[in-house]
Amino acid sequence: MRTAPRGFTAVFAGLAASTAAAAAAVFLALAIAASPASAFRLMTYNILNYSSGRTDEFRQILAGTDPDVLLVQEILSQSGVDTFLSDVLDYVDPGEWVAGDFVNGYDTDNAIFYRPARVQYLSHHVIGTTLRDIDEWTIRPAGYTAESTNLRIYVVHLKASSGTTEQQRRLAEVQAMRARMETFPAGQNYLVVGDFNIYTSSEPAYGYMLGTGGGMAGVVADPIGSPGSWHNSSSFAWIHTQSPRTTQFGGGANGGMDDRFDMILTAPALEDGQALEIIDDSYTPYGNDGLHFNAAIIDVPANQAVTPEMAQALHDASDHLPLFADFSLPAILLTEDVLDLGTAIVGGIATAELFIENAASVPADDLEYSLSAPTGFSAPTGTFNVEAGDGEAQHTIEMSTATAGWRAGDLILTTDAPDAPTHAVALAGAVLDHARPSTSSGAQLADGTIDFGTHAPGDFAPGSATIYNYGFSDLQALLEIYDAEIIGDPRFAIPGGFTGASVDETPASWTLEFDATGAAVGDYAATLTFSSRDQQGLSGATNLADIVYELTATVATGADVPEQVAVYAGFERIAPNPFRASAVLEYGLTAPGPVRLEIFDVTGREVRRLVDAQREAGVHRAAWDGRDRSGRTVPTGIYYARLTTPELQQTRMLVRCD
Repeated sequence: MRTAPRGFTAVFAGLAASTAAAAAAVFLALAIAASPASAFRLMTYNILNYSSGRTDEFRQILAGTDPDVLLVQEILSQSGVDTFLSDVLDYVDPGEWVAGDFVNGYDTDNAIFYRPARVQYLSHHVIGTTLRDIDEWTIRPAGYTAESTNLRIYVVHLKASSGTTEQQRRLAEVQAMRARMETFPAGQNYLVVGDFNIYTSSEPAYGYMLGTGGGMAGVVADPIGSPGSWHNSSSFAWIHTQSPRTTQFGGGANGGMDDRFDMILTAPALEDGQALEIIDDSYTPYGNDGLHFNAAIIDVPANQAVTPEMAQALHDASDHLPLFADFSLPAILLTEDVLDLGTAIVGGIATAELFIENAASVPADDLEYSLSAPTGFSAPTGTFNVEAGDGEAQHTIEMSTATAGWRAGDLILTTDAPDAPTHAVALAGAVLDHARPSTSSGAQLADGTIDFGTHAPGDFAPGSATIYNYGFSDLQALLEIYDAEIIGDPRFAIPGGFTGASVDETPASWTLEFDATGAAVGDYAATLTFSSRDQQGLSGATNLADIVYELTATVATGADVPEQVAVYAGFERIAPNPFRASAVLEYGLTAPGPVRLEIFDVTGREVRRLVDAQREAGVHRAAWDGRDRSGRTVPTGIYYARLTTPELQQTRMLVRCD
């Protein structure tokens, strides 16, 4: 959070020893500086028994000071409130001003005017005293909703005149006010402003307001830190607000600039460097250049704080100068409500950028925040800071891809923005398992055999190679088959060439052919290798195992061509048996249909699946090279071949030996 020096105090601490020219330059810089962009300006002004009139003067003063909230003292009636609103404020800024609730007491009273575009008006409470009522108005800067951004303003016009009796009456008035203030919790935002009629910081009323004897909920601070005897002391010429005139006219005081009656006193919360905050060096008695002690502000030398025309308006409008201060606003969090981290594959990287902005108008409090990620996600740790008007902060949010699964949860931002002390960003994403290429739907196998059988040239039917994405689900990547190569006899081919495929729960198949035109009698073989990978475009996608089909065909003539319709269904022979290198398993089908041929060990565990495909009627062969599905050579021993067709399920024993 920002912590700034008390600049006004520092500037003027040695003013009494400064030259008049130096003082004049300082006052000119402070008094005529424009309100900081979008700062909240509050002004208090005793407008001297106002019911109407002095219209041109007040118009000029309000145009020059440009407050957002105006608190006035010595207004005489509701009619006076309405007239000031219509003849002064609506003339300067048509349609921008509203008057708050007004209670007409038995003496002069206080009133509030505010701009709804800048201020929300919340409530009004009157604190009765033995003299003039004290008003409590509660407002809130526009655009905020949190109760912690409320600002209570106590407007006073304490008993006038010097002497012990009058001092005690002022003390009684602020004690009544403090009793009300102490009904609220400590740490809130409030101001005490107005015409205090206090002559010195040693007065009981001033000490009581700044003291903690009544508790912390109502204690105030003097933002310019200038204790002393303010009355008729040139050491405090720079903070005097009464009187800008030495000529008696229109009532009021005419003693020249010699008293600090008008003040803005602040709650500790408005000077703690957080949220709503008084801006250093903004405390300004408008029109006081420090060069007119015990003189009128229009006297020689020419006023260095305002133009001659403005000095004349201030002189003629009232026997007090207006006093204003600017306030910076709390931080406003602006960020996403939902953040999609997309889809990745196990082992990949899944991130998204979270943007955080302090949307408060400059000047405003810095936005401080921290991030807490839910299970399955990670976020940067520590405390972060974004100044108002400083663009966006960017944080990388990461999703864990160690295991497959849906990911969802709320990222919690803990901030010092009053309207969003916590904010949940809904995170979501998915992590997929890798695709699983297989020649079988029942087990993940990396190879298979496609036998075109034994035929005379011209009698070979097409075959097919099928690839599954084994065990596919919504949390598994698509399988991409992106290349195919046949090595061996060129008579084996994919008609029309290879076209890639993406495989989900539906397998992909490619038609194969064996062209026996002009082929000599004999056995033919080739190896078909499919290249596979995870679906592309997802982080974590990798190349996967090749799928290998062994292709075989036998060309025969005349009597060498076996009868294509088997005499019976089932195993015909296994040879050799026992075997060392490989065994050929021959089986017959009396009708076309799906065939599954599996090898099991003596425990019933499937070792290898040789066939899992559609086959035509006839005699077929499959070879087993003594390896399991992982490609490892199995131990010597007894194994079982099981043939499953729509017609039967049949088991035969075979023995592998060394």
